[in-house]
Amino acid sequence: MPIQHSATLTPRKRGRPAKGSPLTRDAVLGAAMEHFARAGFEGTALRDIAQDAGVDAALICHHFGSKLDLWKAVVDEIAGRLGTARQAILSLQDSDQPCDARVRAGLSNFIAANCNVPEFASFLSDGISSVGERRDYIMHRIWDPYQEAMLPLLREAQTEGFLRQGNPELTLMMVMGAIMLPLMMIRSAGTESLQELAALKVRLVKNVIPMFLHTA
Repeated sequence: MPIQHSATLTPRKRGRPAKGSPLTRDAVLGAAMEHFARAGFEGTALRDIAQDAGVDAALICHHFGSKLDLWKAVVDEIAGRLGTARQAILSLQDSDQPCDARVRAGLSNFIAANCNVPEFASFLSDGISSVGERRDYIMHRIWDPYQEAMLPLLREAQTEGFLRQGNPELTLMMVMGAIMLPLMMIRSAGTESLQELAALKVRLVKNVIPMFLHTA
């Protein structure tokens, strides 16, 4: 699920803010995720995030620090939400299932995790196109852990002859690219309802995986 935020929070008066509630934190992270995904890091202002979250900008600065610190907090939130899928993929490495079934299950989990946070595709695209700290941070917190989970499965698929493209690292990047574009398109069209995202998840699993794996 995308990070949710409420538009009904009452803005705080100016001055030193009190400690925020979990609801307030979720509101700020949700608004930040939406703005960073839609406008990119450079095109996002803290005052716009504060307005959408229903809080004063001073509250954001007090609890998160700079805009970069808030951006990192969103990355950490995403990493946490994707963590369950990553653990499921890691568990497949020691599973007794056939190689083909494990690789397909891993890619299915990888696709589903991205669909569960549809803003992430645009967010990731902006992050990895930057140079320096932001790109390093998003690679370290999200992409590297997914490589750690998926690459052993893809290398096994390569050994077993299931992998269509000979390079596992490139295959995983190509899978990510095949996921990102449809998610970015559905967001730009404003149609990312739960039903549409569920349908897209099914279509991606059905159509993307055969692009990279031979039939067993």
